[in-house]
Amino acid sequence: MSTDNTKRSQSHKTWLQYMNMKNSTRSDWLRTNNSGDFSGKSFPKSPYLAFKSTLRAALWLGLLAFGTTECLAQGCIAIRNNPGTPLMEGNFSNGIETGQWVSAVAYRWYKSDRHFTGDVEQPQRRTLGNYVENDVHSFDFSATYGIDPRWSVTLDLPFITAARSSLYEHDLVNRHSMHSQGFGDIRVLSDYWLFDPHTSKNGNIAVGFGLKLPTGDDKASDLSYRTTGPVYRPVDPSIQPGDGGWGFVFQMQAYHKLADNLFGYLSASYMITPQEQSGTELTVADVPAFAAFITKEIKHNTIADQYSARAGLSYLVWPSQGLSLSLGGRVEGLPAHDLIGGSMGFRRPGYAVSGEPGISWSSGKNTLGLNVPIAVYRNRVRSAPEQRLGRPGGDSAFADYSILLNFTHAF
Repeated sequence: MSTDNTKRSQSHKTWLQYMNMKNSTRSDWLRTNNSGDFSGKSFPKSPYLAFKSTLRAALWLGLLAFGTTECLAQGCIAIRNNPGTPLMEGNFSNGIETGQWVSAVAYRWYKSDRHFTGDVEQPQRRTLGNYVENDVHSFDFSATYGIDPRWSVTLDLPFITAARSSLYEHDLVNRHSMHSQGFGDIRVLSDYWLFDPHTSKNGNIAVGFGLKLPTGDDKASDLSYRTTGPVYRPVDPSIQPGDGGWGFVFQMQAYHKLADNLFGYLSASYMITPQEQSGTELTVADVPAFAAFITKEIKHNTIADQYSARAGLSYLVWPSQGLSLSLGGRVEGLPAHDLIGGSMGFRRPGYAVSGEPGISWSSGKNTLGLNVPIAVYRNRVRSAPEQRLGRPGGDSAFADYSILLNFTHAF
């Protein structure tokens, strides 16, 4: 084994020893590994907490003025908000007319703190107190314009406010939180129904293509509380508003009437990201104790592809009031290898499979929907750098469920 590989193996063993270490022994570990030897400039306290209440009030007001988009997965696997925007209403009968505008807002909340390596949960992280927890609120504001009844274009603007609590991103002994907030990567999307919506109310298929622009901040930073004092470091990629790269979105949506008031639905989306890395350092890339472990392959954040798929049934239980119930499943995640370009850089690839009950109400030009995806299977797969370096797969924190609330208004 080469000297470099030996150092990497020893460093990985050291990291695993820390992950299974009790809080009472971490101070000794810090002194032994000289992990208190940090450099960096101290900064004032993050304005997040003062800003949070004002932000929350303002964005809840925004829920009353916009409409539907689809939100994606939850956890340390950094899936940005909806790569695509669904066209289908709750009753699958309303289309966008020529020259019509439809506005939408979607809200998503989740809290992830259950760790998985592969599909095996790591309950000792909670027992030992060294688990990581993400608490994320995100919003997607969108406006769709009907070029004609079959062809539409959508502009989508996401917003995120998030907190991430951990030990390892700080002094490895005391729990602290890092925060981020801001607008994410803008998406411009175009969708086309293959059949005329006016004459194909019992079933239709839409295909779409879109462009994701790197408008969101991929270098959002906050205070990391080290043994020598706080330093300003980039937050984890799972709560960065943007990923720093361009993306190409491919999506499809379909529905079919199976019986009176009963429809089957299907949607899928994949975003290709040709760029490999963003240039933003991993939060702990400056920690001497992990220098051998954090090699050039994972020192900077990756720009990863992402995917999602949904399928299920929707039943119009109260046609006169536009009330529908739905039940389906969804899968969403990040691949270990991108379709185009390299796959190096730090990422936590994996996917979550969820059961998804939902309810929607349509009245006139308005539609309100609530979905609650509940995770039934989670898998953190080995990343491309882990495979190249011969390391076992790391872990990721997943949520048990998320709450998706959306509102649409057609002008």
